[in-house]
Amino acid sequence: MKSAEELVEHCSSLVSLPEVYLQVKTVIDDPESTMADLSAAISLDPGMTAVVLKLVNSAFYGMPRKVETISRAVGILGMQPLHDLVLAVSVTKTFSGLSQQVMNMNIFWANSFFSGLAARELARKCFLVDSERMFVEGLLRDLGHLLLYQHLPEKAEEAMKISASTGEPIHTTEQKIIGFDYTQVGKSLVDAWQLPINLGEAIRHQNKPSGTPDYQFEAALLNIASALTEGFQSPNGEGNWKTMIAPESWALTGLDEEGIKNCLLEAGKQLSSMLDLMEEAQCRVG
Repeated sequence: MKSAEELVEHCSSLVSLPEVYLQVKTVIDDPESTMADLSAAISLDPGMTAVVLKLVNSAFYGMPRKVETISRAVGILGMQPLHDLVLAVSVTKTFSGLSQQVMNMNIFWANSFFSGLAARELARKCFLVDSERMFVEGLLRDLGHLLLYQHLPEKAEEAMKISASTGEPIHTTEQKIIGFDYTQVGKSLVDAWQLPINLGEAIRHQNKPSGTPDYQFEAALLNIASALTEGFQSPNGEGNWKTMIAPESWALTGLDEEGIKNCLLEAGKQLSSMLDLMEEAQCRVG
């Protein structure tokens, strides 16, 4: 493959999202759609309905009373948060059961969900009004690696080994070994799925947030979430995560070290229950 776009085009038939998500996206993209239309789209898939209600009633949202219907969930959370929730479930289902030749998928998804939780906590710390959307952005931050692991396994593994031995950032190593990196693949896949532009731009520029003129703040949150994911895997949550944060991310978010570490700890507390919920989602969604 000469480019990330070619890789995604080659894999397009293998990484299509479930029909229930496509129906939900159609509703969201139509300015004439109503909350009732979204409720109907989600309800077409009993498995998705059950999973969404379970997630909405989980500690992730902290509802004061039980939400028993999709229409009620849409009314409380709104259309975009429900879209994002269905997208998160759909992506995990789409990529479930992949080969573990290069990467242990349990570890990959644990890291991805931690990134999502960390991104949401960071957004909250920055008082972002719609902080919930950063969960999906953090979850999909490393999406490009799934295609690299599956379709360019030898080169992906070589890049991982060199990065681990030299300390060179993985995206830099991938540029040398493969010719493009996981952020480019992630953006290309997001574009192929016709997801929002801000999501693709934030994923693409997560290692250098200043590289995108319009979405630097979101890219900075993903940059810090990525660093915290590395730190979370280290003993006592320490490691060298501070050195992995791009200089501009501190300025763009206004966060300090103590605030960021608190986000790491809070995301860690939520991870186990979120993984349990998403494991159930993979089994239920058709």
